[in-house]
Amino acid sequence: MIESLSLKLGPAPGEPVISLLNHPAITVFVGPNNSGKSKVLQEIYAACAQGSRNNVILDDIEFDALSPEAAQAALDAILSKPRLGENPASTNVMVQIGPWRAQIHAPYYLQARMTPNAKDHRRSHFSEYFVQHFCVNLNGANRMALVQPQQKGDLKQPSTTFARLLTDDTKRSALREVLHDAVGLYIGIDMSNGSQLELRFGTSPPPPERTVEDETLQWMQTASPAGEVSDGVKAFTGILTELRAGDPRIVVIDEPEAFLHPALASRLGKQLSKIASEGGKHVFAATHSPQFLMGTIQSGVRVDVVRLTYKGGVGTARLLANADVAAMMQDPLLRSANALAGIFYENVVVTEADADRAFYQELNDRMLEVGSAHGIPNSLFVNGNGKDTVHRIVGPLRRLGIPAASILDIDALKIGGTNWLAHLSSCGVPPAQFQQFQNQRATIWQLLERAGADPKRDGGIALLTGQDREAAENFLDDLARYGLFILPCGEVEHWLPNIQVPRNKTWLHNIFAALGSDPTSPTYVRPAADDVWAFVDRVAAWAKNPSRQGIR
Repeated sequence: MIESLSLKLGPAPGEPVISLLNHPAITVFVGPNNSGKSKVLQEIYAACAQGSRNNVILDDIEFDALSPEAAQAALDAILSKPRLGENPASTNVMVQIGPWRAQIHAPYYLQARMTPNAKDHRRSHFSEYFVQHFCVNLNGANRMALVQPQQKGDLKQPSTTFARLLTDDTKRSALREVLHDAVGLYIGIDMSNGSQLELRFGTSPPPPERTVEDETLQWMQTASPAGEVSDGVKAFTGILTELRAGDPRIVVIDEPEAFLHPALASRLGKQLSKIASEGGKHVFAATHSPQFLMGTIQSGVRVDVVRLTYKGGVGTARLLANADVAAMMQDPLLRSANALAGIFYENVVVTEADADRAFYQELNDRMLEVGSAHGIPNSLFVNGNGKDTVHRIVGPLRRLGIPAASILDIDALKIGGTNWLAHLSSCGVPPAQFQQFQNQRATIWQLLERAGADPKRDGGIALLTGQDREAAENFLDDLARYGLFILPCGEVEHWLPNIQVPRNKTWLHNIFAALGSDPTSPTYVRPAADDVWAFVDRVAAWAKNPSRQGIR
């Protein structure tokens, strides 16, 4: 149905905008809060269901055009004989799509199906006569309503989702298997209550549902109605029931993970993707859930992941390569560091160890409380397992367009060789500068060693004086421009020297106790303009700079 979709945004201002060839598949929009994810879904739905073109993020949707013969066949497929009191004009016909029945102007319908992308009334006719009846917006409220009782109607020509499910043993069996595997319950459709069909949830498979035998009635009586199961089960069941047994061809769903625990969100992502691929549907989802995103990628079908950002009045859109997203799910280090969650933040800060992460995150939180001029906004703090693993986290995040800053102790200047080059590469230093930075690193480390003390534990670049100190400061500034921050004090334990605490293995516990936890206490430590506070603001300045080096 959808041939292509284009946005008005690209990876950066002035760069080519995002355009997607939407073969039946799932498109997932990710990004920080207020980045436009919900907005683009609203615009996609309005463009499909109403023919709207007044958009902020969405540029256009192109639909498949039919030949005259195919358009006539499509009209013939929905024709319905006039009923008593229905007297269509000579050029009009009666049509029915599911429960929708109307009199339409046949020439308009044919024109709309042959020229769906016209800029005139034919686009609105295309939406009115066709697309809106196959387009569904599954927001938080209506996805719960999907499991409520529905009218039975004429089972010979089922028009409701439950009626279609009841009359299709294959779909019902497949859905029942998926739901039982996910939530441990079997669904059954109860047709014993007058003109309604109701969903029931039992602990055993139901007997044949199309009968009113005693065994079937007993199962329906003891099984739980939809109102007695959890919101998560309702949402999961409602979404999959609508997609499998309903007839939507375009599905828009905001925060599909709502009401679901992480494991169920992952299952939903996988099932939505498979259903979209197998059923020739287009699913557009916006999510904050790494688990849902992982489920879509792990489904094995085509998934387009688009990361949106909006900052300082400038929006961006970047199409993420499935291979890069999958690599973050498959690498044990990246999984354990929860690096994929960085997709949903504006910035990521990567440290060597968990204690470093906790310390910088706490200080950053205090700085953000002071005001927007300080601290790193909307940031995820993660850690590797030692300095040699930091680049393995930073590199994949930057390839996804996420500003990820490296924070390393000063002995990172000691490592040299391929490990040092890996840090430079992950931070986007141009390869032509590798040798220059390699030589500078070796020179500065030699100066530190000649100072006669341990650079990491005894003062960092403060061990140097005069032009040697100036050279070290200049080199750290050069690295910082690429988001690679080397601690000038040596190691994290030596920040805030005026706070008298033991600098040993229990340092984090000691420093947190000294910092205080009650903002109303006179001993609570607040941000200052120097020391570690100035260092964090340097990281923030790089993260906030739209012209930062190392990543666009």
